[in-house]
Amino acid sequence: MCRYAFHKYKDHFACFHCRKTFKQWLWKERKEVSWQPVRRYEPDQREVPCPECAQPMANMGLDFRAPKKTDVEAWEVLALLYEQGHAFRGCGCDAGGYIPPKRLRDIPAFLEAHHGTSAPKKKRYVRKKV
Repeated sequence: MCRYAFHKYKDHFACFHCRKTFKQWLWKERKEVSWQPVRRYEPDQREVPCPECAQPMANMGLDFRAPKKTDVEAWEVLALLYEQGHAFRGCGCDAGGYIPPKRLRDIPAFLEAHHGTSAPKKKRYVRKKV
């Protein structure tokens, strides 16, 4: 049974500029034409800005676990994978999706193994130099 089926959880958003994550509620109340005994919600497709730098954050899904802020290479890997359309989305049945590579040199093998499992390509994020 899907663990996300009966409750609306907050999505995990990542800011690749600040290397921080935040959770945001991405549901809005549905406009009903008649009275309903319970509130119904639908997904909200708004862009979520970072509270620190005001850049748009990436929706990484419900199963995302961020690397340490000091692990710059792991953040670069996540940014490159997000640009290719990989995120941690799922219904919760398979619990966890996939485990991304930790190093940049492992990305080509990962993309070859997961070819065809990604969503459409995302916009390019400009990473700041450290």
